[in-house]
Amino acid sequence: MKTKSYIKSFYTLLQLLAAFSISAQVGINTSKPTAMLDVIGDAKIDSKLFLENPGNSDQIRGSKLIIERTDKSIVQYDIDVSKYGPINYAELVFRQTSIQGLDDYDTKINIADYTVSVQGFYFREYATNNTSVNAVSNSGNNVVEGFQVYAYKNTDTNTWFIRCLPNNGYFRTTNGTNTSIDIYMNLIVYRKRFIAKEVNYYDVDLGRNETATLPKPPGF
Repeated sequence: MKTKSYIKSFYTLLQLLAAFSISAQVGINTSKPTAMLDVIGDAKIDSKLFLENPGNSDQIRGSKLIIERTDKSIVQYDIDVSKYGPINYAELVFRQTSIQGLDDYDTKINIADYTVSVQGFYFREYATNNTSVNAVSNSGNNVVEGFQVYAYKNTDTNTWFIRCLPNNGYFRTTNGTNTSIDIYMNLIVYRKRFIAKEVNYYDVDLGRNETATLPKPPGF
């Protein structure tokens, strides 16, 4: 009797396998699967999940990066059709600025989705392209002023702003001419939650000391 039971179970298994091979699609919680395996609901995997052939990227050698689209489908990441990259590079050129530089420029880049960093910059005299541009102090020639170039969050607009200002002074060429300048600025824009993680703000009090042992930034 047990032998007949085993044979019956074996034939039942063969019939199931045959049905799967014919339909070529398996559905869980759905009678109309739209893929080789269509799962409606949560999936729990206690061991490893292997994705053997998600596709090679033509842009990045050997890359097999896959992402989830807004319609929940899984596709290969294609930088050519994406509206953003994980790391973006942009060059800004501000023509004929005032001798006070650039006070506030709204990049329109959302602070919730991106982190913006000024990678580099340089100045040229407007019209002549002379690169001999200095920051001159309003307090007289015996005071040497520098300048500040940075990106910051504007919480009123929820966008990133850019500043390029002399400290208590103005821009001038080495021949003594107060001049308008062109500002060339390179930005790195990181997509949050995709490849970059923003660490919470923290401050360190040096107690007017020139040297100190600083704590490790949180999250590292």
